[in-house]
Amino acid sequence: MLNYIFASSILNEGKPYHILIALRLSITTDIFNYSFRPEFERKFRLLKETGFDYIHWCDNWNDDKLYSRDEMLRLYGFIENAGLKCLDVHGTATKRIAIDTFDDEAHRKYIKLLENRIEFCHLVGGDAVVVHPPRYHTSELERRFSRSLEVIEAVKGLCQDLGVYLAVENCHRDDHLLLERYFTLYEPELVSFCYDSGHANIHDNLDDLLQYRDIVTVTHLHDNKGKKDAHQPPGFGTVNWERVIEWLDGLKKPLNFEVTHNPLLFLGSMKGFLKRTWESIESLKVI
Repeated sequence: MLNYIFASSILNEGKPYHILIALRLSITTDIFNYSFRPEFERKFRLLKETGFDYIHWCDNWNDDKLYSRDEMLRLYGFIENAGLKCLDVHGTATKRIAIDTFDDEAHRKYIKLLENRIEFCHLVGGDAVVVHPPRYHTSELERRFSRSLEVIEAVKGLCQDLGVYLAVENCHRDDHLLLERYFTLYEPELVSFCYDSGHANIHDNLDDLLQYRDIVTVTHLHDNKGKKDAHQPPGFGTVNWERVIEWLDGLKKPLNFEVTHNPLLFLGSMKGFLKRTWESIESLKVI
């Protein structure tokens, strides 16, 4: 598999020539969790063989699993043995255990889970943990927003001690109005932005998110047709990739693609889906 792409032409004594630039790309670890469900060792080996050098940890993003110290070390070993580097981690939540829940027991559990993922992120070498904000269009928004601030305050010291950002993700309609409040209240060294291209496409709000480019610390790049969250490779749907890639140009961290295999949309093997994903990313001419 090619690990290089042609960059734009550069003039040499008036004549154009091309240079090869290595791709620095990340892929989400739950890519096959909803279909093939391979063991970590096999999954990570396939990711590396395809050309990905980085991962975004997305396993257990929607359950209440706590990683023990021994399990963290075991998972880190799998990552290291595959020659991969973990950039960042997706925080976890459930319908009951959420950042804005009014249930005190569930709220404490959410904080405990977030602390667990912050510690895991630090151990595996990452620098950011993604969190979902409350829905903007929901009942008792101000109370829910206050509950989310309680969470941030509870983990603030741990984040600062370990050097881990919280990255708030754009998820819902008009939630840029909520993101603005987080980014006004907190310095970007604590609360940063996770940009999700699929969510922005569904809610048609990229224009509202452009202002946060300087505090993007995590990317969730994937495609859909503007109706539902498909998490497919670039080219599948209607995301304006030329505009997205231009906007993200110069990002210090490798771009991460939050793509997941759907057997209803791709009938081939894991290798085949990875090949298709890689080639679709190559077509974007990301550098």
